[in-house]
Amino acid sequence: MISSRIWIPLVVVMALVGLVVLSGLMVPRQIARAAEQERDDTARLRLAELGKHDQLSALFRQVAEAVKPAVVEVRSERKLRVRVPETTDPFEQFFPEGFPFRFRYERQEKPRSRFRQRQFRARGFGSGVVVDAEKGYVLTNHHVVADAEDVEVVLPDKGKHKAQWVRRDPYTDLAIIKIDADGLTEAPLGDSDRMEVGDWVLAMGAPWGFTQTVTAGIISAKGKTVPLNPSQRYIQTDAAINKGNSGGPLVNVRGEVIGINWAIRTASGGYDGIGFAIPSNVAKKVINKLIEGEDVVGGFLARGFLGVEPQDIGEQMALSLKLSDNRGAMVNRLVEGSPADKAGLKVFDFIIAVGGMQIAGEYELRQAISALKPGTKVNIEFYRKGEKQKVQVEIGQRPETVGMAPDKQEPSEEAAARFGLAVETLTAELAERYGLGESVKGALIVEVHPDSDAYEQGLREGMAITHVGWNEIDTAGQFADAVSSKDAAKGVTLRVVKSGGRSELIFITAMGE
Repeated sequence: MISSRIWIPLVVVMALVGLVVLSGLMVPRQIARAAEQERDDTARLRLAELGKHDQLSALFRQVAEAVKPAVVEVRSERKLRVRVPETTDPFEQFFPEGFPFRFRYERQEKPRSRFRQRQFRARGFGSGVVVDAEKGYVLTNHHVVADAEDVEVVLPDKGKHKAQWVRRDPYTDLAIIKIDADGLTEAPLGDSDRMEVGDWVLAMGAPWGFTQTVTAGIISAKGKTVPLNPSQRYIQTDAAINKGNSGGPLVNVRGEVIGINWAIRTASGGYDGIGFAIPSNVAKKVINKLIEGEDVVGGFLARGFLGVEPQDIGEQMALSLKLSDNRGAMVNRLVEGSPADKAGLKVFDFIIAVGGMQIAGEYELRQAISALKPGTKVNIEFYRKGEKQKVQVEIGQRPETVGMAPDKQEPSEEAAARFGLAVETLTAELAERYGLGESVKGALIVEVHPDSDAYEQGLREGMAITHVGWNEIDTAGQFADAVSSKDAAKGVTLRVVKSGGRSELIFITAMGE
């Protein structure tokens, strides 16, 4: 047995050794933690120092503070009459055909349905910006106030003012509202041509009704075209734009309005990083004409109308048509009874000049014609079968609805745009790509305007329209003819085929209805 005189000192020695070893292990850890804390403290100090020089945040704050007082909410209200089915079978109202539980209820004959007219008050909302505080002029989008019976402007201080008058230009989708209000703040219109890709911009407005909202981004591209309105060139931005932002300002870091928020390209239904704004230099020209009122007819800016659907062509096609180059615009479709039709223009004519001004492409042709006053007689130069010809055309007046031509006919792109849609003829390849089924024919939806009733009813890119009302369609042109009819003025019923072959009947109204 070990004596206590021996093991007690031994235990003490072992404990001391353990403490020394443990201390040796803990000290490095403590040192490491202390070093880590020192790094964190240093990083925070550096961030705090850098924060003192955060010029970007300070700049955004100043821009928002300067422009927000000029940003308003625009509310509109209109009456809408809709024919809705009224079944004679009360059971059908609660347990429609196809319902999983029919309680063994079977009818020998399906009862006939009748229709009744119902009136709704459709309310819309958007944004706007005060561009003349003294005279009470508010700039917004045409589609925000289209066909509205009542338009109200809500100021940042929550003050509400009824519109004294509203003047619109469907071609550019811009509108001016005049209100009687004191103490307004205006935002200056800048030079959109000076803006470059990569420049910082702020989008302001009332997305989803959340007033005085500001988002930041950059200019992603300039001069972009969108199928919903191929007549215009837009500023593309990644600053968040959502439903309700339409009509609000896109401003630069100098606090100048360089664009009017217009639309987004989205597959999800929300912000996907691609937004479009109407350049301020386009707005300047339209504002002056709308305010002066000399060319305003029935509240709309009177614009020239030719009655053709133009198209750019490539060099190979130009060679095949015996053309020296491809600078010009091909007549892809001709509206019956239009000024172009009456003057003798035909499909495949290649227009190179209007009134002596050379035409580089379809965009330039659209702009040249729209800038002419109705009734103007102008010489149009074109090639037909390789031979240069000239014809004088008396320019007509562009109808109120974008693209609507005499006899209720219009180009397919613009006809579809009335309902917030961009379509193209469905091919077998496209049907396979979108999983629609080999036998499906009709018009393929390639874009849906987020502020349209079509979007609200669930129409999306990749769906196919096979029927308009009772009429079966096979092409985008047939869709255009169907939705241009008098019966479609207040809305149309569509049979829509979705991915997987599922179909659904959907009633939609035109933009602004």
